[in-house]
Amino acid sequence: MNVELAFSRPQKSAEGLGDLATDRHRFLEKRVLLTGEPEILNMENGRAALLYALRLLVRICPNLTVTLPESCESLLSEAHGLALAVAFGKAVEFSGETDLPSGFDAILSVGSAVYPALPFTVINSNGWVARVSSGQIVLPKECSQDNPIAALAAACLGVGEVFKRLIGLKPARGVLLDGLSFSLRTYELDPANVGPPLPERLDSDLLVVGAGAIGNGIVALLSALPFVSQILVVDREKYGPENLGTCMLVDPTDIGQAKAKVMEEWLKAAGKNAVGMESSFADYADTLSNYPKLVLNGLDNIDVRHEVQRMLWPDLIVDGAIGDFTCQVSRHLWTDENAACLLCLFRKPCRSAEAVAFGATGLATSRLGIIDAVVTVEDVTAAPKEKQEYLRANLGRPICSVVSEAVTAKISQEEQARGFEPSVPFVAAFSACMVVAEAVAFLARWPSLMETRYQFDFLAGPAYGLQFPEGRRADCLCQRRKNIAKLRAAHGLYQVGATVMVRTDSSLLAGMTYPRIGL
Repeated sequence: MNVELAFSRPQKSAEGLGDLATDRHRFLEKRVLLTGEPEILNMENGRAALLYALRLLVRICPNLTVTLPESCESLLSEAHGLALAVAFGKAVEFSGETDLPSGFDAILSVGSAVYPALPFTVINSNGWVARVSSGQIVLPKECSQDNPIAALAAACLGVGEVFKRLIGLKPARGVLLDGLSFSLRTYELDPANVGPPLPERLDSDLLVVGAGAIGNGIVALLSALPFVSQILVVDREKYGPENLGTCMLVDPTDIGQAKAKVMEEWLKAAGKNAVGMESSFADYADTLSNYPKLVLNGLDNIDVRHEVQRMLWPDLIVDGAIGDFTCQVSRHLWTDENAACLLCLFRKPCRSAEAVAFGATGLATSRLGIIDAVVTVEDVTAAPKEKQEYLRANLGRPICSVVSEAVTAKISQEEQARGFEPSVPFVAAFSACMVVAEAVAFLARWPSLMETRYQFDFLAGPAYGLQFPEGRRADCLCQRRKNIAKLRAAHGLYQVGATVMVRTDSSLLAGMTYPRIGL
């Protein structure tokens, strides 16, 4: 096991903060305690929050100790078995109860009490409300309305607080949260109520696109919710060691396994009707006969987001997105004629083939289109300094061969570098919470209280979250609603109250395609 690679993404996130995180280079050496109060741990929300927190903590801290009250014997056994499965690098330690734990750099407790003299954070949840306090404000003890979405959100907030302590985050970048309550239903702070109970049954086939860090959080929640129809997961990749640091469900035995198949087994183990497709999204979409009405995205790829939108046009797409510490959800409802689609919202600058070739080789654009041209001394002299040595080693070779090899090598290097991309598990899992919350609201026919997109910086906290009422772009494909409605009818998708249209062929959107790029 390459432990350095396993922790590479959280490490890169910490390093990216620079001098704003004084202990960014040694946070993996620090010690964390996970504990809780029996009154809340013996509730389902408390149990779920502790186990979720354990899954997240092992990915940012190899020196983790768990201490639980004697009255939580069953939960202790469950936590011990989970720790044996998910830990990598070092085993999680389990110790007896202690009244005043000492020697830890951060303590995360599932409960209500606070201890300001200690590096202490407490979390709990009730209904749709996730709570966290790292200061002097005691949390409410009422946690009786079960909801795994808020329980996971509370665990994410708590582990985020632990991360702030471990890296020595300066107040200029983000402060510890004191008595914060956040509703996954309304996106409000200190909500007046905890929201409606979960439906007893969620009956809709759905598609999950992407089984990485956000996809893991989505699957974790779908496993815990009363979904009774088929859940299909699509992802073409396999898990690598770098995924251990970000994907909350992945354990060392999953390395080298197809992401979609691992998530399928997770769902099946929870009694769900699940299918995992090891495929690019485009290839999967080509095989469809039954089109999903509900799609949940957990992607880090703009091109695939575009494919999902233009190839499916389902009733609803809920999209999760993250940056280093940015957490986002967006909602794309077909019947909302004003809200942006994924094509509107996620845009990227196009790079020409010539620009890509120049970046890889340093060869001038004017030289790239000459048939049978070879690399000359003049090419070397004209190239940027950092590319001259490479071209000098290829003097006399056909330009087409040199470009092909250089671009291939560049793509390979970029793929390898992906293992060291900045990412932390608690941000991705929180994004998943918001995605699934919107999906449940849609299926329960509750009105969404989000204006297309909601986003916040995790180090600052949800108090600084913003709603973005994104409108449709005038030049976007989604403005061609009549043609898209016909395509939806061909897919068996009909807008409520709309005229039923006969099946037709895919030529409806001819001339409006985009380049295909897989997951």
